[in-house]
Amino acid sequence: MTAERLRNARDHLAMGLTTIPGVQAGPPAKGAMYLLFRIDGSLSSAQQLVSDGKLGLAPGIAFRPEGEGYLRWCFASSHDWLDEGVQRLKRYLEASQRP
Repeated sequence: MTAERLRNARDHLAMGLTTIPGVQAGPPAKGAMYLLFRIDGSLSSAQQLVSDGKLGLAPGIAFRPEGEGYLRWCFASSHDWLDEGVQRLKRYLEASQRP
């Protein structure tokens, strides 16, 4: 994957995350293949998003202290896979907000 392709994937994922209410992308990391993002409100763990939401995410704090409160998403993938992941996150968050 070229640097240009990775920047494009990062920007594509960040844009997709902005379509989900309550989700905010963090500042882009330089020279990395991941994006940090936050979800408003309480969320028990990244583990829950992996098991129930079928998403390959990790807590940001596992990689650096500044990652506290963020989730980490690797964007070294196709736009189609990133779009699928964004839709899974959206469905998971919508389902978790139901009474």
